[in-house]
Amino acid sequence: MTPGRESNELLFKKYKFGFTDVVKRSTRGGSSLRAADFKQWAPELHSKLKKYQPKVAWFHGVDGYRKYLLYGEGIKERLAPGEQQHSIGETRVYVTPNPSPANAVYSLQDLIDWYNKLGLYLENG
Repeated sequence: MTPGRESNELLFKKYKFGFTDVVKRSTRGGSSLRAADFKQWAPELHSKLKKYQPKVAWFHGVDGYRKYLLYGEGIKERLAPGEQQHSIGETRVYVTPNPSPANAVYSLQDLIDWYNKLGLYLENG
């Protein structure tokens, strides 16, 4: 078992929490993704979340979650980081800012604070 895989399995066992992407293709950045990519992959992610029912789905970036909602569930709404009103089956949703340089409005300390909030959310879940 690789170290990364082991730590992901431990996180899932402890928090019912896993990591994934909405779109399963390599890009230079999020701006390279097309609507067709989300139309293809968001419904698959929705199916997986409904099947495995993790306690929390963490979306790393408001834009990625917004596009998941639009193309995976047909929902269009204004979003902000943090706990989301919408759940996916029994799975609650939490969104943190994406650390991409294109999202430079958030400082390193801001990102650390969001990850700490996510950790507390998982602990208190």
